[in-house]
Amino acid sequence: MRTIYIVVSALFLITVFLFIGAFVYLDKEKRSTYYYVVNVDGHDVGSIKIERFVTEDKLIYRSVREMPFEPFYKNSKTRLVLDKRYVLNSYLGERSGNGGAEIFYIERKEGNTSSVSVFQSEFAYAKNIPVKEGAFIFKEDSPVTYLPLIENYNFKKGRFQGFNALTPFAQALPPIRRFITLTSIRDEYLKIGSRSIKTECLFLKIRNYPQGSIWVSKSDRSLVMLELPARHLRITRTFSPPVLPQPENYTLQSDRYTSREAVIKNGGIQLSGTMTVPSGEGTFPAVLLLCGPGPQDRDYQGLFLSLADHLSRNGFCVLRFDKRGIASSGGDFSATTDSDELSDGRAALDYMETQKEADPGKIAIVAHSKGVWHAMGLSKENPKVKAMVMMAPLCYTSADTEPYLTRLRGMSVISKWSDEYLKSAMKSNLETWEVVTNTKRAWASVLGKRCFTKRMKEWLETKPLETAKGVSVPVLILQGREDEEIFLESATALDKALEEGGNKYRSLTYFGYLGHFFGPLVNDGVRTIHYETDTGVMEQMARWLKDNLADKPVELTPVEAVPQESPAPEIAQ
Repeated sequence: MRTIYIVVSALFLITVFLFIGAFVYLDKEKRSTYYYVVNVDGHDVGSIKIERFVTEDKLIYRSVREMPFEPFYKNSKTRLVLDKRYVLNSYLGERSGNGGAEIFYIERKEGNTSSVSVFQSEFAYAKNIPVKEGAFIFKEDSPVTYLPLIENYNFKKGRFQGFNALTPFAQALPPIRRFITLTSIRDEYLKIGSRSIKTECLFLKIRNYPQGSIWVSKSDRSLVMLELPARHLRITRTFSPPVLPQPENYTLQSDRYTSREAVIKNGGIQLSGTMTVPSGEGTFPAVLLLCGPGPQDRDYQGLFLSLADHLSRNGFCVLRFDKRGIASSGGDFSATTDSDELSDGRAALDYMETQKEADPGKIAIVAHSKGVWHAMGLSKENPKVKAMVMMAPLCYTSADTEPYLTRLRGMSVISKWSDEYLKSAMKSNLETWEVVTNTKRAWASVLGKRCFTKRMKEWLETKPLETAKGVSVPVLILQGREDEEIFLESATALDKALEEGGNKYRSLTYFGYLGHFFGPLVNDGVRTIHYETDTGVMEQMARWLKDNLADKPVELTPVEAVPQESPAPEIAQ
């Protein structure tokens, strides 16, 4: 009897273990997890966790990316939902950090594909996007979007195979159609940690985009590595969550000035900033820094940190601050209008005037990109503003139809868009403004996403070039010819508007070797990724401010040019 009891008990335990094991196996089949490390410029700067789920009728891919070295968007999430035939249901990409957030959402319903992107208190909408049946979602730097392609690549057949895809392209533009090809090249062993993995290397080619490569495991067809040499990007699989070093903050300091925290109050909003003051007794010329769009803090990706350091070394008080709702400042960034930002600039100007080291008769504003709008408004209403420097000025809005369409055509030539995509971008602009003008409240629901319309409604009343005609203080315009965000005609149009308004103290300088942030992007694997401002730009700015905050401003040649060849040029008159 005892023997029978032991046998029955053993059979029962075996059955239980088999039952549990079956569930574990099935769960493993329905859910897979992968870890990756992101390497840029030879430095590990981020980590990615990808999960793949199988339900009764859907395939769900989910990705979480952490990028601690990025200046503000340090976290991102992706959710891609397909049916069992790999037909798109929806795609959601989210980025967040530093108080700001943005999303790009695409959905397909009843054969129609539409998208909405929400960014910087603004949004862009596109409906009925022409998409070929069975098109995949694909982003070249997002490994989660590679998985469906790999699962549909016929490895037995090998060689060249093509896929239609839709790529979330840019914040204010609809997704772009692409044709992607994968071509099996060779088998190759990769060393991943302590493991040696046999992989199949596939050549990746995207029309009008630099080529790349991916490596797929021969055993389970999982993505092991992807490499995009033109972007200095490599993403490699790990077999446990990667642990990354935390970056150091990019800082500058000198015994030629002191730094102190600035608390700026604007009604119920409290803004945080930094005031740098030259060493020594007396008062000094004062400069307020106003940044461009996006969730920018007081250092403005290194640009304003560099300017504050250089100007304070050269005898200027400098005030810079975190935008509303960003970093240490109070408020809600997602519901901020241009009127709010102008009001915050006004409060910062008032704060600077109260500082005992700041000479109230020698105040200037240095503004970048869209910050130029607010600088012009402040100079017109406050007679204590005696000079302005406008860096990479943005003088058009997407509500200005003709200039905006001209810009799109220019981008189309540079990026080699198809005529079809150019028409899609133009159509999206019209559809977005239709939502804005037809919405009576400050918020609208677009594809189920909450979109702020109040800021964009204000754009309809904003005429930056008309405002420029009323600016009488001396103005220095600085523009990089390699600017990837602002088209060069904006600086020329601004200079012309100043001339039409009778401004005799203006100068426009082009830097042939510089981009939007006037210096190289530095990723050293130690500090937060940042821009280091060109010394020639800062030296010209400091000289010009000293001249034009003097008792009598200097009347300058309207247009100056900096030669393409020289990395630290003399100004050519």
